[in-house]
Amino acid sequence: METAVRCVGFGGGSVSGVITAAASSDAGASVDFVEVADLADFSHGEIDWRGRLEHAHWLVLSASTVLAGGSARSAQGAGMTFAEFEGPRVVMIVDQPDDTAQLAEAWGFVIERIRQIHILFLTEDALAEVASIEEMDSTQLLSEIRLRGMVPQVIAFEPSEKRVRIEHSLGAHTGSCSAESTSDWLGRYLCELPRQGPGADGIAAAANRC
Repeated sequence: METAVRCVGFGGGSVSGVITAAASSDAGASVDFVEVADLADFSHGEIDWRGRLEHAHWLVLSASTVLAGGSARSAQGAGMTFAEFEGPRVVMIVDQPDDTAQLAEAWGFVIERIRQIHILFLTEDALAEVASIEEMDSTQLLSEIRLRGMVPQVIAFEPSEKRVRIEHSLGAHTGSCSAESTSDWLGRYLCELPRQGPGADGIAAAANRC
């Protein structure tokens, strides 16, 4: 019997939507969203990351979460560190914060932790802004991030074009998609990826089913 994909999520931004989409997909992931009443004011040490991450495939996070304050930043960093030892792979969503001027700060956190990230996912509205921060054309951004940061997968989903672009360690994939939203596509993809097998063919197959 095939083991269900298990996703753990923490933080704000698009994370809760991705976790919901993973749970409601055809694959039916087992999900756990780490609920925090106020990201700006909580004791980050109360999160049992070892217990939450046990048997998980993915830890889904958002770059904009760190903007909530020191506790959120510390909790997210601790989760990423525990993920290195407990086995799940880190998925970092780079989305546009409510205050767009703060994207550079959120992106700075991503750069600091980039070697801990397995999938770096840029939303359509954040893509051009990050390209501007990095002073490069958005068409080159994904490949440059993957090469410089040695990130296994860097993804841009463009719902307005119904297109997804994936730069990965074995090449690249560009294709159309049926998902209506960022959260829907990524939730489905995280369910499909472990089922489709390793390598470029597995990545393409998983993406084509979303």
